[in-house]
Amino acid sequence: MKTAKREQKIIGLLESRGEISVAELSELLDISVSTLRKQLAQMQRDGLVIRTYGGVMSVNRVPDETFESKMHKNVAEKRRIAEKARQLIPDGSTVALASGTTVYELGTLMHDLRKSIIYSNSMQTADYLSRCAGLEVHICGGIIRSQTGSIIGNEVAEYFRGIKQLDYAFIGCDAIDSNGEVLSDNLSVATAEKIILMCARHRYILCDSSKIGQSAVANIGSLRNCDALITGAAANEITERYKTLTDVIYV
Repeated sequence: MKTAKREQKIIGLLESRGEISVAELSELLDISVSTLRKQLAQMQRDGLVIRTYGGVMSVNRVPDETFESKMHKNVAEKRRIAEKARQLIPDGSTVALASGTTVYELGTLMHDLRKSIIYSNSMQTADYLSRCAGLEVHICGGIIRSQTGSIIGNEVAEYFRGIKQLDYAFIGCDAIDSNGEVLSDNLSVATAEKIILMCARHRYILCDSSKIGQSAVANIGSLRNCDALITGAAANEITERYKTLTDVIYV
């Protein structure tokens, strides 16, 4: 296994378990303890893990808020964002829906889409859309984050890079800073969402007003590389600045 793949595997294991011993990790990865320690040292320097005595732990120490809890926040605004995004998708499209509750709201409006193919790294979104007769629904492999249902890991990148045609990608986020950088609270989620975003011809960010002008630890990408930001935020100095990078659609 190459170093980059091992890195993603380590991050994925820490996402699901929080902390793991070096001895167990070396066995799981089938590499020597000395080789593993060197890689963990580099990963710690890169800010990807925290080394402990005899083990390693995730840098994402803040407990995940559950998907169900997030569903009850900014409900009306998320629905408006989803309704606007739905208008952008014609029948016969191939669409990537990333994880998150705003993107899930979009998914619930796609039941009448016809002759379309949907790809997702969200358990909830894929489960909902699998009941829609007019859609062909695919879900990627990887590690499932138990609290949120999002799928992460190296398998996500390999899966989406292998899709020959992807017309649209819709991505949520935890924050967009004042410079238009789209951010996540979780490094592994950001890695997966970045790949999904960049594999599509048309790229949209769905973001409610609570996340505008905020910061988070992991970069998904820049608004500069997206077709539009769809937001329920009122026009303000920050969102107007975003217009120098991409279209801003207010709802």
